[in-house]
Amino acid sequence: MSAQPERSALQNELALVMRSPEFVRSPVLRRLLEYLVEQTLAGNGERLKAYQIAVDGLGRDDSFDPQSDSYPRVQVGRLRKMLELHYAGLSAQEAAGRHRIVIPVGRYNVELAPMAAPLAGAGAAPPVTPEAGASAPATAADIAASDSAAPHSQAPAGPDRGWMVRAALVLLLLGGLYLIWLFARPETASEEAARRDMRGQIAHVTILTEPAQGNDELNTAAQIAEMHLQRFEMLAVTSATHQDVSETDLARAYLLIVRGSGTGPANTNAPIFLTLRHKASGTTLWSYEVNHDGTQIAAPDVEQAIGAGISEVARSGGVVIQHQRKLLGGDMSPGYPCLIAYDSFRQSRNPAERPAVSKCLEASAKLYPNESLVLQAQSFLELSRPHGKSLVPLTPTPRGRDLAEAALRNNGTSALAQIAVARSAWARGNCPRAIAFSRRAIETNPLEPDTLGLAGSFLMSCGDYAGAEPVLERASAMNEQPGGYQIGSLVITRVINGKRAEALQLALSAERPELEAQPNFLLARALALAANGRVAEGQADWRALEKLVGAPAGAAASDVLARFTISPFFARRMQVEAEATGLVTKAG
Repeated sequence: MSAQPERSALQNELALVMRSPEFVRSPVLRRLLEYLVEQTLAGNGERLKAYQIAVDGLGRDDSFDPQSDSYPRVQVGRLRKMLELHYAGLSAQEAAGRHRIVIPVGRYNVELAPMAAPLAGAGAAPPVTPEAGASAPATAADIAASDSAAPHSQAPAGPDRGWMVRAALVLLLLGGLYLIWLFARPETASEEAARRDMRGQIAHVTILTEPAQGNDELNTAAQIAEMHLQRFEMLAVTSATHQDVSETDLARAYLLIVRGSGTGPANTNAPIFLTLRHKASGTTLWSYEVNHDGTQIAAPDVEQAIGAGISEVARSGGVVIQHQRKLLGGDMSPGYPCLIAYDSFRQSRNPAERPAVSKCLEASAKLYPNESLVLQAQSFLELSRPHGKSLVPLTPTPRGRDLAEAALRNNGTSALAQIAVARSAWARGNCPRAIAFSRRAIETNPLEPDTLGLAGSFLMSCGDYAGAEPVLERASAMNEQPGGYQIGSLVITRVINGKRAEALQLALSAERPELEAQPNFLLARALALAANGRVAEGQADWRALEKLVGAPAGAAASDVLARFTISPFFARRMQVEAEATGLVTKAG
């Protein structure tokens, strides 16, 4: 066994393990194993500590105390047992040519061992020594010896226990009748709903090629579209048609048709068309043309073009969600309808909608307590709860943090859960965690403009200006009308990165009446104006900012910024920029 497994062998084995039913049903252990493999391949396996595993691998808060909480050690122990069960269940044919993943006892790095190797030496739990009052597992020899000795054994002396046996039989009979009644009784509507997986309610997209047999280009385009669709958690996607769906399910069913202009050499430059159709009504909701001019469909620029189209369909506020909102009307039933209503609220931020959305999310959490989509939505509502006249966008609360961390624990690969953790960390001023999970969310789903806009804003507020700018630019390019906070973040980033003219151009071109009521946008425009020598105009915006946040005219810049910013680092940097451009008088 090698202490540093060969990369491709370990990655191949990990992929096989991840497809097993045990790990498909256990997102926490799945994410933990992925993290341990990732760290081992990076050369960090031998240096891993319980704190790192708890925070980075299991999504615990950075306040985690490994001295008083054994959670990571317990979970790694569970992971070892899960791996043992997985390999024990393989047939000889399935095990042929494979190695087993093992985690040595007392360590957290991952190793590969031959399938025939005993587990004890590789890190499995040591043989169990029977404790007092416990019996050791019987071997075949023990059983044989016991059988041969049975005729010579005598029953121990004592009172007649026949009545006890009869009483036990009666109790067993009553218990059996109760179980029969329990399983045969009619199920209430709420119990039936609770037993259903909420993921079965969400909109479903089936990908087809036209003609049905496709060709290399169409099949590749369909595979790319499927890959991108799978990034979005409010959709289910398959490349196989669904049969015998109910009328309710049919209302949530869509077809994504991938077609070309023909086949053969004469059509190698022909565009590919993507069309979204509602299955129940047959209505075409969206169409998109991908021009590739003979470039291979799998080329990065063509793949990105397909991804941009898929984003229009699947993102928050996209074609599918808008259509579902129209079909559902005012339905705010627990589960998927509630999440559609939540998406609408998050887009509009209409205070009148908050109570109803909060109520339906609470009901959804009772039915689906481990659903990451519900938990991350509840976290946002909690953190963004209004607090009087305060203009600070988020207020840190333990419940908001706990809900975000629970969303991550239940689905470590969810971009929405990852950005929820980043949001919670940013609200607490924990920039290292906010940056780490913002980057993770960007990697998980680079096609969701809302996620990109939030992640870019967190990066900017925490001082990663070089990393924030391309993320914010991509979010703005994908969103026809980005929000004021996103625009303000990009303007500020460009000012700090020395792109002052571009910053001013963006600030002036984005002027909309509603942006005047957003302090972050007013700050950004004031900085852009002053940085380009238009100090008087910038100062007029600063005075408007003072009035908006309720600060007295001429108040210290630190007081003005403290009324609407979260990150102390960001507030200090903005004060430095405002003083350097002449926007405000230098303090002290």
